[in-house]
Amino acid sequence: MNLNTKTLLLLILLLGFYSKYSTAVQLNQNGLGEVLVYPYYTVNNDLNTLYSIVNTTDQPKAISVRFQEGEFGYDVLSYHIYLGAYDVWTGALVATESTIAGHVGESSVLHVTSDESCAPFLLKQGQEFLPFMIDLDGAFNDDISRSRDGQLKVIEMGVLTGEAAAAVSQNNGVSDGCVDIVFDWADNGTWDSDALAEPTGGLMGSVTLVNVAEGLALSYDAIALQNFWEQTGIHTEPGSAEPNLSSAFPQSSVLLDNGDLEVADWENGYEAVSAVFMSTYIYNEYVLDSVINGKTEWVISFPTKKYFTLPDSPIMRPFIINWDGRASCHEFERWIFDREEQFEILTVGGVGGPRPVTPVLCYSSNVLEFELPGSLPNRISSGILGSNNFISETTPAVPHATESGWARLSFLNPQFRLSPSNDSPTMQGLPVTGFAVQQFTNAGAAEGLLAQYGSLYMHKSQVLTEEGE
Repeated sequence: MNLNTKTLLLLILLLGFYSKYSTAVQLNQNGLGEVLVYPYYTVNNDLNTLYSIVNTTDQPKAISVRFQEGEFGYDVLSYHIYLGAYDVWTGALVATESTIAGHVGESSVLHVTSDESCAPFLLKQGQEFLPFMIDLDGAFNDDISRSRDGQLKVIEMGVLTGEAAAAVSQNNGVSDGCVDIVFDWADNGTWDSDALAEPTGGLMGSVTLVNVAEGLALSYDAIALQNFWEQTGIHTEPGSAEPNLSSAFPQSSVLLDNGDLEVADWENGYEAVSAVFMSTYIYNEYVLDSVINGKTEWVISFPTKKYFTLPDSPIMRPFIINWDGRASCHEFERWIFDREEQFEILTVGGVGGPRPVTPVLCYSSNVLEFELPGSLPNRISSGILGSNNFISETTPAVPHATESGWARLSFLNPQFRLSPSNDSPTMQGLPVTGFAVQQFTNAGAAEGLLAQYGSLYMHKSQVLTEEGE
């Protein structure tokens, strides 16, 4: 075999290698992708949620937008937007009271937008969140107030072609042909225009949580996934249950902590998405300094939990407790250090003497609130984000402990394991994401001056693996 032949064979093998990797779902560290995951929205505690979806490409796109309540992850509002090249979609969530039969007067969420982009059937002036999926949990847990915080998922369905592409091209910021797209769906519930081309990505997004009265704004970027589709996307009727995170191509590509790029095959698309979020540990800081009235809360969201914990279904790891209509609780361990390395193991009394406290996270979107020793208030919602789905943790009270520090949450449970269908390593932990929010007040500011500050930091994470048998 001559050198040219060897070189040609090597190139063919490399092309096959990279072709396989190019179809695998993965995080895009630069924030651009076909899918955007927003770990948290809320309208609690006088907060409003402002969000954006940006099409950075020169291609018009069909996009599915899906708001999911924070307990189980049921859809409470889903719609399509058709964005022209370089277009941006923005919206806001505000608190309201439901006017929907069976839920009148319950605390709810109103989606509003002044955006001129094409969003068929969406009431732009004010669209209430809908309780129809929540009603599946029965009368004991069907209050739509559980939709007041949760997650947002955005999925590109494909690139518009032909007349539909021309219809969303904007004239002075307005989609002149949106009525044609609306009619295409309205006449028979089927897309009769030119078929969509395969998705190409290039979406980015952000969220700002705003408390106007307190002069507080907390912002973060959406998490971007690329290679979500193998090729062609799914273009469904607006309001349909699909596409969702289970629609992903069932292969993942994860950059491990040791630098290895691990490609794994899965039976389901949501397992591939879960793989890129798998964490054995998550890390972040807390600030509780009394002089600035420091407050810290962590958002801990499980973007794919509902697919593993469906009621009355077989147990599907890495989760081990199914949703029972009220909760799906999983234990974790936490290690809390102050800034001078002080640490203590929190215990509770009981038969046989003190024993370690084992906290649990029970929902799709959870809030962990940090408190100084002896200052734990008796309330039903967290202090910054106003979440009802929260737990509190007390920081070290050992001598000379400082009021701020850092913490590590551990999901190192032998049952929390995600095993691929090929010979790739099993991943330990749970698919999790989120961030820490901090709020401070300067009591020494000049009279009449509002001195309120806030910050937000995404969690850091680590995943451990073990070789398959």
